[in-house]
Amino acid sequence: MRANPLVRAISAATVLTLAASSVVSAQTEVDTRFATERGETLLSATVTSALDDSATNALIERTARKYHADPLGGKTSQPEVAKKGSKKEPARGGWLSFPDLADTDAVTQKVLDVAGEPTPDLIVVSGGDWKANVGIARLNPSSFIVDMGQPAPCLNETGQPDLGGECLDGQAPGNYLPVNFAVEEGAYLAGVIAARESRGKPLAVISGSEDCLECDRYATGFINGARSVEPEIEIQTAYLANDEASGFGDEASAKTFTQAFLDVHQPGVLMPIGRGATMGMIEAACEAEVRVIGAGIDVSSVRPDLANPCVMASVTKDSGRAVEEAMFYFSQGNNPPVITYDLTGGGVAVTDEWRLSSTKRVDTNDFYAEADLAVRTGQVEPCLDGCGVFVSQPEAAEEATAD
Repeated sequence: MRANPLVRAISAATVLTLAASSVVSAQTEVDTRFATERGETLLSATVTSALDDSATNALIERTARKYHADPLGGKTSQPEVAKKGSKKEPARGGWLSFPDLADTDAVTQKVLDVAGEPTPDLIVVSGGDWKANVGIARLNPSSFIVDMGQPAPCLNETGQPDLGGECLDGQAPGNYLPVNFAVEEGAYLAGVIAARESRGKPLAVISGSEDCLECDRYATGFINGARSVEPEIEIQTAYLANDEASGFGDEASAKTFTQAFLDVHQPGVLMPIGRGATMGMIEAACEAEVRVIGAGIDVSSVRPDLANPCVMASVTKDSGRAVEEAMFYFSQGNNPPVITYDLTGGGVAVTDEWRLSSTKRVDTNDFYAEADLAVRTGQVEPCLDGCGVFVSQPEAAEEATAD
């Protein structure tokens, strides 16, 4: 019943190649800078953060390795590196893996570090600082960087993220390809479901920390979707912590915080947005018999023991498809300024566990269908006035934790 779950069997690369070729063929000019490294000498790397969900990181790594070995004509074996002091050229071809680095700073530093010898031709990075990665791309034109789950990669004249994808000089770095997911669209539909199924209780959103733009887009879409159905519905919000490491890297503390928060606010539905710490929040909600909307992963697939009846739905991102298609762009020498996956294209989806346990299934289905059509046709903008405004109310939960 679930629509397009994140954790799925990777489809044959040749099928995706055919699917993507129609898009790539529309590009007007082919970049040939990396042409000589697209065969058996191709050296690639994956850099991911321990603060992101482990299922997503594993999928990114697995997909990139598979695509690297097949359509790109490369190898998946560890490359030989010349010994220190040796005049012998390091062997080309292979795969470098840098998984579960401590935080954004560590990921960003590693992207810079692997620009040494041997320099990878292709780096797939997830969990880094997109502004820093853009700078690294400019300083390291020898590597093509695929940056997963990031906003448009440039700043406008006021120094704010430019959602149009234009840099100050009018061009994105030619070797930098950001991949963005319109998660606010799926979150909007999840908010509609939650408002209909809350049974008169308030809703709640707990996010990791304030510096996560994608988290705020989930929250904003969810809140706007809920209020499109029930304008006066009470929605309690909070952040887990003030810093990235505590907000996304401590699952046990996230569970304790959530338990205290739920004791105070007694919501009917919770949307936890904590990347690596999310499962701790979900466990707390399920134990308290509070229903959950997952963010980023298909919770029911990753944790089937929590699925019924706790998990109402999940807003998923098709990270596997995004990695494959981004690498296909690289292999063809094409580099669009930003790739955005949305509800209409199937890159973002909402699973439908709620259809099996809804007390208002027929009516909720009507509300959901209407909202889905409105989002897909542009009649509704899930995030108004520059997506990502998230007003936190952490005081009550902090007081409860102190008690």
